[in-house]
Amino acid sequence: MEIKDISFSYQDKIKRLHNVAAEITPGQITTIIGPNGCGKSTLLGVLTNNHQPQAGQVILDGKAINKYKPKELARKLGVVHQQNTAPADMTVEKLVYYGRLPYRNTFSPKVEKDEEMVKWALECTGLYEKRNEAIDTLSGGQQQRVWIAMALAQDTPFLFLDEPTSNLDMYYQYEILELVKQLCKEHGLTIVMVLHDINQAIQYSHHIIAMKQGKVIKKGNPKTIVTKQLMQEVYGVNVVVKNEADVGMYIVPLGI
Repeated sequence: MEIKDISFSYQDKIKRLHNVAAEITPGQITTIIGPNGCGKSTLLGVLTNNHQPQAGQVILDGKAINKYKPKELARKLGVVHQQNTAPADMTVEKLVYYGRLPYRNTFSPKVEKDEEMVKWALECTGLYEKRNEAIDTLSGGQQQRVWIAMALAQDTPFLFLDEPTSNLDMYYQYEILELVKQLCKEHGLTIVMVLHDINQAIQYSHHIIAMKQGKVIKKGNPKTIVTKQLMQEVYGVNVVVKNEADVGMYIVPLGI
């Protein structure tokens, strides 16, 4: 996927993205970071064709993303939004089956491939034993995994996650991130996600896109680009960058 000089404004005409350019490397994890309101989720919306840019293009497999038909694109991109809702009494398995809609009509019968992909998605996310339980009986972390499972059932090479760890405690944050790592490493998915926690981004990303005020400030390997200078420029925060043999690289905020 290539991001070619994307500019985007909402109806208020205020430009939210300014000539954003980058590449998404296949089979790796790319994380978009930056302060609130910098355009992270807006960029994710453009990459998944939920927003139409006023300038520039997103190229997927050699074709502009807005040239794909909806079902054709849904067979290439799985998306988990920041806010998701479903009927409280819906079972886990029934929701995950909705991930198969790009391959069938709403009222067409399930086929063997549908059942295989739903079972695989449930097993990948550790939800197979809970497949008959209602969604509202699950913890926040488990509910997040249900939405990821639905995206996995789409059987796409790309997975986009908008702040997948928001509103989760530390245990469930790392549970979700370990799942993301596993999906990339063991199943070859190309993953693009938005994160707020810089240390999580360092630990779980092959590439980082750092944004501020709708612009890309820096992009590349986190161990190369995450410096005290970048953190000051992007966040206005003074940090110390540490690199220890037993824990790896991390930052410690010192103040503003």
